[in-house]
Amino acid sequence: MSFNRVFLLTSAASLAGVAFVLCARAADLPARQAAPIEYVRICDAYGAGFFFIPGTDTCLKVGELVMAELRGFDPSFSISGTNFYANGAPHPGAGFVPSVSQYSNARSRDAFSFAALGRVELDTRTQSPWGALRSFVRVDAYYGSGQQAATGSLGSLANTFNTTAGTSAPRETTILNKAFIQFAGLTAGYAESMFDFYSNAYNFSNLRGSAATVALLAYTVTFGDGFSVTLSAEDQASRRTAIGSTIASTTAAPITIGGVSSTSFQAQPAGSRVPEIVGNLRLDQPWGAVQLTAAAHQVDASLFASTALATPPTTYAFPALTSNSYGFSVQGGLKLNTNYISPGDKFWLQVAYEKGAYGYIAGDNLGFNYGAVNQNRFMGDGFTSISYSGSGWNPQIDSDCVFTGSGACEQQWGFDITSAYKHYWLPILSSAVYGSYLELHYPAGALAGFGGAVGVSNLKETRVGTNLVWTPLKGFDIGAEFMYALLNQTRPVGLAPDTVLTATGLPAFKPATSQYSTRLRIQRAF
Repeated sequence: MSFNRVFLLTSAASLAGVAFVLCARAADLPARQAAPIEYVRICDAYGAGFFFIPGTDTCLKVGELVMAELRGFDPSFSISGTNFYANGAPHPGAGFVPSVSQYSNARSRDAFSFAALGRVELDTRTQSPWGALRSFVRVDAYYGSGQQAATGSLGSLANTFNTTAGTSAPRETTILNKAFIQFAGLTAGYAESMFDFYSNAYNFSNLRGSAATVALLAYTVTFGDGFSVTLSAEDQASRRTAIGSTIASTTAAPITIGGVSSTSFQAQPAGSRVPEIVGNLRLDQPWGAVQLTAAAHQVDASLFASTALATPPTTYAFPALTSNSYGFSVQGGLKLNTNYISPGDKFWLQVAYEKGAYGYIAGDNLGFNYGAVNQNRFMGDGFTSISYSGSGWNPQIDSDCVFTGSGACEQQWGFDITSAYKHYWLPILSSAVYGSYLELHYPAGALAGFGGAVGVSNLKETRVGTNLVWTPLKGFDIGAEFMYALLNQTRPVGLAPDTVLTATGLPAFKPATSQYSTRLRIQRAF
């Protein structure tokens, strides 16, 4: 046998002996078991989709929504009445003629645009001796192009050119849509207002009526037989609207009001001193629900020389006049589960009246088209009277009150009726019809331009729409919508006659403006 072979056999035997000794010693050591695997457990106490967070007694449900839309509407010229209807704009003897910056041409306005929405939701529940402790978070990230992209403009890509001649820039926005805690009847955080009822349940485009997300602190008492009562203190800023003014000099010389001199006076809401007080009485039954709601709304306003509100200001913001008052709103709502027609069918009807509290009938308060962050629009104003940045002769941003030559901030009043019906033709095919009607009435002094400025307009707005939705899989919808809107407004006192407007090249005043919009929506949610 060769030396190399002997060496290899000897080495292998040595290694085997060492391994035997090590294994024998290892057998004498205390055994260590692997940590048990904790599998995710289903939590069925709060409905489908919840599971226990490993290592805790808290149940979690994760939700997601992805929505894509192709939108279309009929663009036309736009004259921005928001800059001169009851906005302290003087009117000389011939009457007020809109400036070049208040006119947008139709060709630069998009007839088709796209939108995309991504949403994430986290819903947690923990059982306690006082009932379930719940926390809920919803975050929306939104992209949109065209005039219709103006939904929640907390961030946007700015135009770098004359916006009356150029097209609209697209927008990318991320907002906190909801964040609240519920415990033993208490709701605290950023949630749907306790005033709301229908709140755009079926429509893609907005309807009137309250659909407000607000910061709140609310308490609900639940009685037997489906009765409940809620009292809520809610964020006043989420219902804050514009304040109008018809005070201006009728000549080139300044006028003095409250020790402040100017040729034009504009108004702003004053700072909040008390929250909104909202209460509702609700009955839930197998056949549906009924809700009665009331709200008290603070209307504190200040009148300034327009130079104090310019960008940048050229005079100090000393109020020329102030006003402290309260508005209110009441609403009744009815929901019927019409399963006897087809399983899943529902009918909704709500009627609301307000005085000095326009935000309670204005619609979605996250649809503040011009951006509340730059003080050109407030969340309580909802969306414009003709949506998508307006068409034709656009009226004022609607106000809780208007400063007039009387020296007071005179409150308006209005009401809306909103209704919707959803029908299932098949379990996977449904359609809805819906609409809203709104009227706003301003005091005589504000309509007449009492105080020297262009007056305000009374408004009547009708919205009617329908959609058809195919749901081939649970949580997956493909739908199309058609919406028609008609606005009637009175001619603002102080506006130049039509002969003067047309001689300038502008169109004649149109008291009635109609507009249609269409949407094709593809949406997945779980």
